Amino acid sequence: MIYHLKAIATGKIEDLPYSTKRPMRSALNKTLFTGKMWLSKTGFSEDEQEYKGHGGPNKAVCLYSEKNYDLWKDDVTDLPEYAMFGENLTVKDLDEKDLHFGDQFQLGEAIIEVSEIREPCWKIQEKYKIPNLIKRMSSSCKTGCYFRVVKEGFVYDSSHLQLIKFGEHDSLLSVFELNDIYYNDNKNVVRLAYALKNPYLTEERRRKLEKYLNRAQK
Repeated sequence: MIYHLKAIATGKIEDLPYSTKRPMRSALNKTLFTGKMWLSKTGFSEDEQEYKGHGGPNKAVCLYSEKNYDLWKDDVTDLPEYAMFGENLTVKDLDEKDLHFGDQFQLGEAIIEVSEIREPCWKIQEKYKIPNLIKRMSSSCKTGCYFRVVKEGFVYDSSHLQLIKFGEHDSLLSVFELNDIYYNDNKNVVRLAYALKNPYLTEERRRKLEKYLNRAQK
């Protein structure tokens, strides 16, 4: 199965003018690259991250679906064509309900694997001046997601996502489902316990879910 990408984009850290409350440095504003670019275990060679909450081996590549852009059409006069929330991959017809932890995709010469949910941060809220953006994005479960890089390689500006491996059936967990558990239903012992069975969760996510589970069992 091939999922077409609207855009592949990268960005450099810069001082951004969106916040009057505090300094804002970010690589949130991303642009298309041309030709080919190396994708390593920590991300695209020309993509930068400002702090450890973004990037790293388990958050090497960020994806957001163009289908989700419609959520914001009443709030943003001119919707961006791509990288609205700083994602590297803007995909056309694939979203959180179709993405499962452990799913692997061929992207150019590289292979990437769904690894993390995205936790929206204040910077995207400041950029678009939507006061409740973080809450709306989280509760909708349409946050986008991150990938780890299983195999490094060159990615081309014409590359698309080809599904080559599906997540484990016995512990199948979609990005949408984990978002719903984490943001909307984090006192549900049964759902938390099921999510923790998934072998592809990052240690950071596992610790957060275990904390919720321990709290819910008291």
